[in-house]
Amino acid sequence: MVKITELKYYNIATTLFIILLGFFLSISISVSQITLGVLLLLLIIYVVERKYNILKNNIYFMLFFIYWISAVLSTFLGSEYASISKGLTSPWPMLIFFVSFYFSTEKNINYVIFAFALGLFIMSISSFYYYFTLGQVDYRYFRSYSFAGPYMITAHLLSIGIIFLIAVVLSKIEKRKWYILFYIITVLLSCYALFLTATRMPLFVVALITGLMFILKLRWKGLILAVILFSVFISYMVFDPYMAGRFNNFFEGIKNPATSHGWRLYLWKNSMMLLNEYPLFGIGEGAFEKLITPLMPANIGLPMSHAHNSFIMHLVTYGSVGIITFILFYGKILLDFLKNIYSSSYAFIGISVFTAYILEGFTENNFGLSLSCMQSLFIIGLMVGLMKKSYSTAKEE
Repeated sequence: MVKITELKYYNIATTLFIILLGFFLSISISVSQITLGVLLLLLIIYVVERKYNILKNNIYFMLFFIYWISAVLSTFLGSEYASISKGLTSPWPMLIFFVSFYFSTEKNINYVIFAFALGLFIMSISSFYYYFTLGQVDYRYFRSYSFAGPYMITAHLLSIGIIFLIAVVLSKIEKRKWYILFYIITVLLSCYALFLTATRMPLFVVALITGLMFILKLRWKGLILAVILFSVFISYMVFDPYMAGRFNNFFEGIKNPATSHGWRLYLWKNSMMLLNEYPLFGIGEGAFEKLITPLMPANIGLPMSHAHNSFIMHLVTYGSVGIITFILFYGKILLDFLKNIYSSSYAFIGISVFTAYILEGFTENNFGLSLSCMQSLFIIGLMVGLMKKSYSTAKEE
């Protein structure tokens, strides 16, 4: 009897859905999760039918499995407010890393990149629509809402997408001129959409990582481009009235909980107080807002659903055990990228996106935003998978 994984329809399905997933990740969390679910089913068929011991043969999956166990333990050993359902399911969007790891190939990667760029293009256009048509009459849209969601989610998705496409062009893994032109146009539109969000950390990260990529790939020409890039970003921060206001009062607002950065400092300080009570396994998923609210200044009206810092939020939610398992999983990925950064274009792209994702986590809970997390880990999984496969092919030859 012919195995399912040997049928051409199976390969067509995996290729089609990995392309669709790349497209939907900038547009819709619901459709992205449905597409991810189909790919996970296809991956399960692969594992079961081939009797593939994924826990033993894939170090990333083993580390992720340990990470998931720590999340489950935090649910049962955390605070009384921990949500069992959230604790059991919260890490599941991270499984996107493994479908892109296993189903990406050098034959389909250019189609996946194009689909991703098309989704990013559509999201950027949608952000212009919301900003210019609704931003003046509805406060929710004044910082560039998009199909993907509010300005904070939009900003994270835009920044990672911009860095990814720039890294693709610099790495020359796409050689078709019209596609490269489309990526450049998409990057420019996405940069403008990112400016409209007026979101500081994603803007800073795009300027920093892009500048470093220019220098690493283009040397002196790259340095000149990096200077021009920083000049554009600084000019925007100085001459745009709203953005200038967000930076001008930065230091004055540090001790003022009514400002975004002052609020963050209060959240971080009080979050560490929660950690002192639950040091090993944390407070558990779904408990943060209930426990942090009594510790925060009253009547401010700013959000308390998370700590506005992915690392602190992770530490408080899962405790010291959880943060160790987190570091092991992501640390292994980072180490493999660093080992191959000068020999593999995929490692260069992967570490660029990885670094941006990590840096943005210092001021926002982007690890906990499903769409933002899925988008970044999708790209990282693609690059790790392709890097490993190209290395294995070269070794066989």
